[in-house]
Amino acid sequence: CFLFNVRRISEQEQGIVRIQHTLLAKLVGEGEIKVRSVEEAISMIKEELSKKRALIILDDVDKIEQLKALAGECDWFSYGTRIVIATRDKYLLAAHEVEKIYEMKLLSDPESLELFCWNAFKMTRPKANYEDLSNQAIHYAQGLPFAL
Repeated sequence: CFLFNVRRISEQEQGIVRIQHTLLAKLVGEGEIKVRSVEEAISMIKEELSKKRALIILDDVDKIEQLKALAGECDWFSYGTRIVIATRDKYLLAAHEVEKIYEMKLLSDPESLELFCWNAFKMTRPKANYEDLSNQAIHYAQGLPFAL
C-alpha cells in the first residue's frame, strides 16, 4: 500500500482519518469501511495488520502523530511486514524508534534528468521543446527520486 503525500493530506480536515481509511481499504479489500476517528482506525489497522504480511510505504511524513496513527508499534504487524517511511526529518524516525534507516543519496542533475525523462517521456532525454520545462522540474525536485 503506497500512501502518497501524508503531510499534505493530514493537514486537511479529517486528513489522518482519510489516510487511515485508504490504508484499511487496501488491506481489507472488500466492501465499505466506516472510520469515524483516529482511535477507531488504529484499532482496525492493528487487527488487520496482525493477520497478514504487508508492504506499506508512507510518503512525505513530517509529524510523529502521523506515524503513531499509521504505523504505531511493532506489535501491530505480523512477521514479514515492512514499513517504508519517506521523510526529510531523520529525528522523526528516531523518535518513533525506527530500527533501520536508509538515507537516500540525492541524484545528480544528469541522473535526475534521466529519471524524470523516463517517467515523463519513456526515453532518456526530453522531447523537443520540453528541455526548459524538464530542467525546471529537476531543479524543483532537488535530486529527490520520489519527487522526480
